Amino acid sequence: MQVPFQNMTGIKVINASHNYIAEVPKNCFPKLYELHTIDISYNNISLIANGVFQTLFSLRFLNLSHNSLTEIKSSAFGTLPTLLDMNLSHNKLISIVRGALAKLTSLRFLDLSHNKLEKLFQIPISLNELNLESNLLTGIPAGTWPVMNSLLFLNLNDNQIGDSLSAQSFTGLLVLQRLLLNRNGITVPPIECLAGMSTLQYLHLEQNNITTLDKSAFGKLPVLFELNLQANGVQEISKRSFEGLLQLLTLNLSSNAIKSIPMDAFIGLPSLRKLDLSFNQISKLDNKTNGVLDDLLSLEELNLSHNKISFVTKKTFPSNQYIPYNLKRLDLSFNQMPVLTYDITFGTKKLLSLNISNNNINEIRRGVLANFTELQSLDLSNNELSNLASEAHVFDLPKNLININLRNNQIYKIPIPNFKKDLQFENIDLRNNKLTDFPQLLVLMLRNGTNVYFAGNPLDCICAARPLKHFMMEKSKLDYDLENIECGTPSFHKDQRLAEVLDENLQCLLEDRDQYKGVAFQELSDVQFRDIKIADYGNLTVRFFVTAARDIADFVIYIRNNENDVLYQGEAAYNERTHEIPIETIRDKIKGQKAEICIISKNSNGITGRWFSAQCTNLPDLKQKRKGIFTFTAFSSANYKTPNTMISTIISLLLFLTITLC
Repeated sequence: MQVPFQNMTGIKVINASHNYIAEVPKNCFPKLYELHTIDISYNNISLIANGVFQTLFSLRFLNLSHNSLTEIKSSAFGTLPTLLDMNLSHNKLISIVRGALAKLTSLRFLDLSHNKLEKLFQIPISLNELNLESNLLTGIPAGTWPVMNSLLFLNLNDNQIGDSLSAQSFTGLLVLQRLLLNRNGITVPPIECLAGMSTLQYLHLEQNNITTLDKSAFGKLPVLFELNLQANGVQEISKRSFEGLLQLLTLNLSSNAIKSIPMDAFIGLPSLRKLDLSFNQISKLDNKTNGVLDDLLSLEELNLSHNKISFVTKKTFPSNQYIPYNLKRLDLSFNQMPVLTYDITFGTKKLLSLNISNNNINEIRRGVLANFTELQSLDLSNNELSNLASEAHVFDLPKNLININLRNNQIYKIPIPNFKKDLQFENIDLRNNKLTDFPQLLVLMLRNGTNVYFAGNPLDCICAARPLKHFMMEKSKLDYDLENIECGTPSFHKDQRLAEVLDENLQCLLEDRDQYKGVAFQELSDVQFRDIKIADYGNLTVRFFVTAARDIADFVIYIRNNENDVLYQGEAAYNERTHEIPIETIRDKIKGQKAEICIISKNSNGITGRWFSAQCTNLPDLKQKRKGIFTFTAFSSANYKTPNTMISTIISLLLFLTITLC
């Protein structure tokens, strides 16, 4: 390593990573008083000269990862009183001399993961986090740790510790909060070494070989918040297995071999909020009179996905009129449920999220969905639902629902009006079903910001599809779902994308046209009237707006009578949205005839567009009312000799006003 640092006395950061440096020789670094970070990772360093970093009095971060170091000698780093973070991961370290790192009295974070260490060494007394993942440690003998009030995090994942941990393995670690022992070949819970760890909050034992959990399997850990036993092969859980974990909030038992759980298994977990039992072989959680989960008074989130549950009973989920259970999130996906019965509503009234996807559900009983009164998210995707309008109240939705997923079913009929609620939906997923109609209500919801997914349905591309087509025509760019909505019928549109079908080709049979009346089902016009008014100064003012994203350059305004005779013709440029017509120029031509005013677009080549009925409207009455000028004298009884005289005068004045205005 030959870099002219002598001329860089003010340097603060050195990054020489991803080079071919093989060693850090003596006198490599002069007195660089402001240098706080050195990164020489991803090199081929195998040798560090003694005391080479001693002259760096401000060094805080040292990264030596991804090199070829095999050992750390006693004087390699010296004291380095300011060093906070050192990374020696991904080297080939076999040994670290016992006191080699002990003098780093300010070190807080030390990463020695992915090396070949077989035994531990004396660690700095000030260390907060130590990462020893992926080494060759076979045990932690007594006396390994000094008495220290600083180490909070210890990662021993992917070693070969097995069942060697003893009562003294972690003695001295007075404030340890997180302990990671994943993939170490442990076959029984290390209760002896855990006994004295009164500050432990997070314990990870994933992917070991623990198959049985006896009573009080983990002893008393008064502040343990999270216990992870995922992928151990657990087959048997005894009664009161977790007794002594009064503050446990999260328990992960997923990816094991659990077939049944005895009553009273979860006694002693009054604080548990999240329980993961996914990827097991559980078929039931009750014995008809009591439920396995009844002792979990604080349970909020339950994952039972990927099991063998074919039905639920009134006792499956905890409920009691005297106990305020508060289950909010339930995952029952990837089970074997064919019917959604009313029993599932017991203990689930407060659910915010329910996932029942990937079952075999082909029937939903009346009133079930509506009874999830607090539900916000419902996933029924990948089931066998077909007719959701078979009888009343089957598809009544909770008033708070904002997300519903019905993707990948066989639904051909659904009561769309049930989606109309006071609160706006965020997501409605109807993809890959057998729906042929995209109702106007769903188009309205699209316009209001709801994400409606419909691709994969055989849409009937007739005039009923025009509201959706018109919405698509207004977009400068379609999202993936809208772009991929395809026609199933009629045959001449089959497999054609709706986005590619011309608006005028979306036609209905004569007998069906009465069913689809209204502007929304007519061909989309180029332009529409905003208003038509008679101005005080004697002009007919026409205001309009463009509705189609086509080649439009100018506009032509016509007034025509019932015989289709053109009584007036004028033009407006594209940047104009108002046109003035002097009434005097057309009053005599109309002569009491009924007439209509139309506005037609022209493209950039001067070609006039099609006449759409929506671009014509009846001309308002052009007859202007006569105006009179009057002088009023204040009425006072003093001006008239008798009341009858005053009344006669008022009547005469009213008659004069009436005649004048007519």
